[in-house]
Amino acid sequence: MTDVVSSGGVTSGILRQCRRVPGRIAVVVGDRALTYRELDAASEALARRLAALGVRPGQVVLIHQRQSVETVVGMVAALRLGAAWCVIEPGHPVGQLRALLGDVDCGAIVFGSADPKTSPETIRALARSAGGRVPALHDRDASPAPEAEPAVELPADVPAATPAYVITTSGSTGIPKAVVASRANLASMVDGRNYDYDEDDLVTFSAFRLTWDGSLLKTLWALCAGGTSVLPAAHELMDAEAVAALARTWRATHLVATPSFYRLLLPHLAPLRERLRLVTLAGEALPGVFVAQHRAVLPGVPLSNEYGPTETTVSCLAHPVRDVPASIAPIGRPLGASTAYVLDAKLVEVPYGAVGDLYIGGPQISEGYASRPGATAARFVADSFAERPGARMYHTGDLARVDPHGDIEFCGRFDGQVKVRGARVERHAVEAALESHPAIHQAVVLATADEHGETTLTAFWVPAATATVLPTPRDLIAHCAERLVAQAVPDRFLALGALPLAPSSKVDEAALRRLLPGGGGGVA
Repeated sequence: MTDVVSSGGVTSGILRQCRRVPGRIAVVVGDRALTYRELDAASEALARRLAALGVRPGQVVLIHQRQSVETVVGMVAALRLGAAWCVIEPGHPVGQLRALLGDVDCGAIVFGSADPKTSPETIRALARSAGGRVPALHDRDASPAPEAEPAVELPADVPAATPAYVITTSGSTGIPKAVVASRANLASMVDGRNYDYDEDDLVTFSAFRLTWDGSLLKTLWALCAGGTSVLPAAHELMDAEAVAALARTWRATHLVATPSFYRLLLPHLAPLRERLRLVTLAGEALPGVFVAQHRAVLPGVPLSNEYGPTETTVSCLAHPVRDVPASIAPIGRPLGASTAYVLDAKLVEVPYGAVGDLYIGGPQISEGYASRPGATAARFVADSFAERPGARMYHTGDLARVDPHGDIEFCGRFDGQVKVRGARVERHAVEAALESHPAIHQAVVLATADEHGETTLTAFWVPAATATVLPTPRDLIAHCAERLVAQAVPDRFLALGALPLAPSSKVDEAALRRLLPGGGGGVA
């Protein structure tokens, strides 16, 4: 694969493939596909329309529509214009949308008037509420005829430090923030992908929403390599059978998903056993029990566990999962030019095997949070290990240690470990113990406070498909007691038919808390 960083960045990489393999399918979303020639023409036309509306390089184009091929066209068009994209689906909380528009320099809002949730009246009201200059509006469902395309020149060269995209954090650890990633960040991320592939037979499948940066992991890599990038359409995103059917239809060679959603996909993926060259899981801890399930359904298909906060441009560490881990899989070692350090409170590396704070450095460290210098300064700190003056590293908020093989192990969040009756308890260790029970398919453990303010643990679990007799709470207490300290044994067990998933395809912990008496006030 061409070095994207040295050859002009992601935009140049995609356009190079448009010239090299114009008739090849570039992107598929649901039941619609575009060739590289069609992607080139559509993204150029949209970029020119936005430029004619006054959008300037460095501004943000808000793509406010349901996931479709037009979403990808909008992303590429923004890059060609020298702007940054920000994908937000209809139904996003209005208050958060207004806050986002207040934080960024939005040059235009791209929407579809055929969708009742993005009617022109709704979008105009949103634009007026942004404060300051009202962004231009582009209705994709009322586009001019091709012969009416504006003759506007697009920038020939855009500096690498210019923003490429803006993406909001999940807000799981606070108020959602808008993370700004540069073109240099994005190019470094793509260059860091050293996946094995056949240049003439590359089909990536991303079981993600384009609102989440995990979707970029394989999508942009494939487009820069001349492959085909496949994603579910909006109405398919939470339907595991439909998503798996799409992957089978396009005979995916590389698949990426969160562990939670991959559990639902896995029973439907056996037909791809001889086709898949790599399955990548990211976004959540990967339990060893699940690795064994992958091996049973897709024997011989390599499995990779990747890690990376939004602030470090998608993913920056990876671990090829060769053995079934006793608890959760390591998150591995840095990809590409990224660096990783496990440090103490004085930013000194801790001894091997000791737990410390995980910091990430290198060229994938994003620009920070839009219009929030204080929050940026608190988490993006000077990188004293880097040779380049002014380099920064990101304080992830995750606890980690380096194992005897040199791989980094995730040990929970510094704000996620909880103290139960005087003992520090890591939720993932409890979940792994529960999932070692033959009747349990999946488990999630949450910490809550009881009426006396004491921390208690609740385990939500999904029965295994092969379970004929379900364990009682007494059975599960005994099972956990054999494997955990007394304080880590859950106080309550709730069986569910399936775990609720958030739009990011991760487990929706807020929805689980609502199942508890009183809404389940959280501890961590």
